[in-house]
Amino acid sequence: MDNSKQPNSRWYSGSGIYRNVWLVLTEKIYVEHWGTYVTTPEVSKHQARVIIQTKVRNTITKNQSFILKSLLMTSDGKEVSAMETKQVAPTASLSELSHTLVVKNPILWSIENPSVYRILSKVICNGKEYDSYETTFGIRSFVFDTAKGFLLNGKQVKINGVCNHHDLGCLGSAINRRALERQLVLMKGMGVNGIRTSHNPPAPELLELCDRMGFIVIDEAFDMWKKKKTDFDYSLNWDEWHARDIQDMVCGIETTPVSLSGASGMKSVNNGIKWTAAELSLHKSWQEL
Repeated sequence: MDNSKQPNSRWYSGSGIYRNVWLVLTEKIYVEHWGTYVTTPEVSKHQARVIIQTKVRNTITKNQSFILKSLLMTSDGKEVSAMETKQVAPTASLSELSHTLVVKNPILWSIENPSVYRILSKVICNGKEYDSYETTFGIRSFVFDTAKGFLLNGKQVKINGVCNHHDLGCLGSAINRRALERQLVLMKGMGVNGIRTSHNPPAPELLELCDRMGFIVIDEAFDMWKKKKTDFDYSLNWDEWHARDIQDMVCGIETTPVSLSGASGMKSVNNGIKWTAAELSLHKSWQEL
């Protein structure tokens, strides 16, 4: 990889492939990549309603009947609830199915007790399991209130946050799960309970650790938009890549219990000058993505 055009960032960005890459082999009918969207529109200590929207792709050259089974389990594998639906997928299609499950006396995700649940989505054809897709999520509610501030599960919480770059100091930018965990342990000891991922979408390993260790996360997308900060930075790729990158970031974080919101960038808009109509329109287009 030619990374000789420098500077390409305000900090050391890393070089080459420094995050994990997976090759996923599937049957010809399967749950789409990032194909589950889990929401908890009703949450209380007595009961929670969990909605799982699942996309199933059929690449078979004929209509194919299948069963989608959603299993809701605790983190240690105990089944809590389940639902299944039979459907016929047209040839070369993407089907969307919705399941609603109820959890009695749910264990709510919190900073002090970061309990997670799992959804196992199974695609079954002719009695054979064609795909099994796992989604981790948490049951919790949060609001930002003008009078009370941030409320998590109805309890007022002060967010003690830090801005955390993706590199691991002298270890460099290559992903290292244990080094990430060590960072979080040290920050937890300092009283930190929130992280802003400065200034790029986080590695999935970081979000998984935050899920299980009790950190709130604001996921940041960009350090700059079209206006450059260094000679060879992301501004050169903005037109071609920003829509795809923001969409991928949202798809990657939308079921994590730790992610409160996405941020569009660090002083990205005209270096802090007021918003233009074009920039406001761009934010609206991202919401539609």
